[in-house]
Amino acid sequence: MTFVPDVKIAIPSIPPEFVVRSELRASLEAARAAEVVLVCAPAGHGKTLLLADWARTSTSADTAWVALDRDDNDPRRLWASVVASVLACAPVPSTSRLHQPPVWRADAQPEFLAELVDALGALPRPIRLVLDDVHELVDADALHGLQILSRNRCPGVQLVLSSRFDPPLSLPRLRLAGRLHEVRAAQLRFSRSEAEALLEGAGLHLEPAEVDLLHRRTGGWAAGLRLAASGAAAASDPDAFLDRFSGDERSVADYLVGEVLSGFPDDVQEFLRLISISEPVPTGLAAELSGRQDAGCLLDRLEHDTALVSSGGRHRDSYRIQQLLRAYLRADLNRHGVERAAELHRVAARWWADRLEPVPALEHAAQGQDLDLLTDLLHRFAVPLIAAGNHGPLRRALATAGAQAVGSDPWLALTSALAHLEAGELITARGDLARARRSWPAHDPAGLAVLRAVAEQFSAAVDTPIASVPVDPVVAAVVTENRELPVEPELEALAHLSRGTAGLGREDLATARAEFEAALHLSRDEGFDYLMMQSLVLLAVVAGSAGDVRTMRTMSGEARAAAAEHGWTDSSWSSAATAMLAYAALMRTETSAAERLAVEALGLSSTASSPQLWSVLRGVHGAAVFDAGGRAAGLAELQQTRAEFGDRPADAQPVAALAMLEFRAALLLGHSTAARTVRGWLADRSGETAELMVMQAWTDAAGGRPEHARSVLRPVLHDGVGAVLAHTLVDAWLLEASLAVAHGDRPAARSALQGALGVAEPLDALRPFLHAGSGVRELLVHQLGTFGAFDGFAEHALTAGRRGAQQRHAMLSERELTVLGLLPSMLSLDEIADDLTVSVNTVKSHVRSIYTKLGVSSRRLAVLTAHEHGLLTTSLRQV
Repeated sequence: MTFVPDVKIAIPSIPPEFVVRSELRASLEAARAAEVVLVCAPAGHGKTLLLADWARTSTSADTAWVALDRDDNDPRRLWASVVASVLACAPVPSTSRLHQPPVWRADAQPEFLAELVDALGALPRPIRLVLDDVHELVDADALHGLQILSRNRCPGVQLVLSSRFDPPLSLPRLRLAGRLHEVRAAQLRFSRSEAEALLEGAGLHLEPAEVDLLHRRTGGWAAGLRLAASGAAAASDPDAFLDRFSGDERSVADYLVGEVLSGFPDDVQEFLRLISISEPVPTGLAAELSGRQDAGCLLDRLEHDTALVSSGGRHRDSYRIQQLLRAYLRADLNRHGVERAAELHRVAARWWADRLEPVPALEHAAQGQDLDLLTDLLHRFAVPLIAAGNHGPLRRALATAGAQAVGSDPWLALTSALAHLEAGELITARGDLARARRSWPAHDPAGLAVLRAVAEQFSAAVDTPIASVPVDPVVAAVVTENRELPVEPELEALAHLSRGTAGLGREDLATARAEFEAALHLSRDEGFDYLMMQSLVLLAVVAGSAGDVRTMRTMSGEARAAAAEHGWTDSSWSSAATAMLAYAALMRTETSAAERLAVEALGLSSTASSPQLWSVLRGVHGAAVFDAGGRAAGLAELQQTRAEFGDRPADAQPVAALAMLEFRAALLLGHSTAARTVRGWLADRSGETAELMVMQAWTDAAGGRPEHARSVLRPVLHDGVGAVLAHTLVDAWLLEASLAVAHGDRPAARSALQGALGVAEPLDALRPFLHAGSGVRELLVHQLGTFGAFDGFAEHALTAGRRGAQQRHAMLSERELTVLGLLPSMLSLDEIADDLTVSVNTVKSHVRSIYTKLGVSSRRLAVLTAHEHGLLTTSLRQV
């Protein structure tokens, strides 16, 4: 009888640091009806410990365990081990033929196995027969015996096979019959939480970001995690060890070579080494790199048999090598010769370029050590990358090309300028522009001229008013339409952006809108997502300049959504869209939204590179703080913003907006000297504008000179003095209405209020009504219902910026709300009592309670306060 050592048939012990895989354990336990269980994954995935844990915790069956090795290719030894493991795992009746060794003759295998199956089936309790490391079996007789055992149905016996690759059994037949339960490498990979538990158990206490890094690098491979933990524990600088931990680390490399790669034939190892330069590697590229026409079949077989590669993509025809293995293979490839690796990268660069995939093409070209190839690909793909928003790969490729190549090639210099502009690196971008000018060819092609025009305009616009952007002859030829548009769609779209920007600078809004719309449509059709975002922002600017606030808000919202979708929220274009949305929210008295949007954009680094954008956002934030009740803090922020912005050149609109916000805040707080300072700052930067006149009129009104104030307003309201900001006219009409009310000129006041509503409604300009004064708000209350098409907006204007409406609504009883709803009418209290069929004393009691709760002393003030807090609406008054 063949001797079988106890260690061979003992269930492995569980180490103290073992991480319980609860879901996998439950999955195995739930598969008790499956006749065959296959746990298949490469070395180091924790197959043995998983099964040992299951065997030691499960009570549904007794477990017989056999640890297979090469010696088990002798069928006599193999089946002797199986019998010994069964006899050791559970009581076996004395009548069982398992106790009769002479019966078991290995030289009569079919009969032997038939009797074995019968004997196992006769056992009194269910048994689980675990054969660990089945991949060690290569002998035909041994494998044939295993095939017979798996094919024969044996009630009460579950066959559990653990292997590094699929054993040569009839797995498809078992799978189709529902007799097979499988656990593969994907299920055995440690989750992030399991990886953290494993590292903690090994005594390695890491920060969450370090756990994330190791989990990502190892792909949840248990052996990789354990090697990282043991290596860090032995290292003098654990942090440095973990930072450089990869497949080329000595312990990992030894494991990969000894336990993983050594099982592959030499040609498969070479194949993996060659394709390791690409991540991912499509089957076509794998064939190109390796020269093997069967590359796709080989990759598919490697995925199926080993799980060391995994497929993906729409048609599952692109593969990824396990990350630590790939790191080792790449390092090993370089050890075989750096030039060989570089040549493979060049092959990959051309392959991706032929398929119009610029990002991987440039990345491989950068590693191919061929400047001519890299330059050629940059000429082909730089502008499409800019249009699509892939600035990072472009900057890396340009950096690899080197300053000398970029400086001597205007095309590269201009694309470098645009890439650095998007990164907020203004000084570097302008250096690139200077180099492009110095190396400019005598006869420049249309595409090159367009690139220069856009780069010059966008560079200057960062800190120069659009109207003041200098136009050199090359740029002028593009923006004045003296040159044909390039045939390449990305360059054509850029040409439209350039011409639109020039039109915006000339205040030719119709031309600007038409050009930006052309750029937008072309970008959408061609999938130029970044140019689409830029076009939307510029269309929002045009709409804002034309006073079309609703379109400005819509376009800015679409631009922000595009930025969020593609990860461009830190770009200056996204910040500009956010600034416009924040300003629109401020004008709509959506104070919290305005403050939130301003804070969000101010936190982005791109904002700091544009002083004009920064000042607008700071101004909106200060004004929002002011409107929310922090008046002193809001004014202080507005003052600091203006002081820090100083005398920098800027477009007229942001300057006027900043000045108007600060001036109004200062005057409302009674700081007349501060208000005069703001007015002087604006006067120094602009000609005679409506904003300066309104500021003067506000000052006169506050100083008790109403007639002079009205005379100052007259040119704004009647003589066509131009306003920089569309809503300045709303301020002017509201001030006129307030002055007319104070003068007792009710008809003039009503007319001015009607004028204010007419201008404000399409602008969604509610904020001017927030600070218009009680006289205007009272007039609004009494005239509500007489404004025709503007009645709805007038009601919104009454409640602009209200706070605490819900609390006050809760303070009033239902009957008090009913009485309140009748107070704006001309009914006397007696008539109100008759209408409600209650006594007049009851009505008087309700009225007194209403006055107390609203903090007022008259019916007129009660109606006004109720409107301001949203307690009175059209629907309420009709009750």
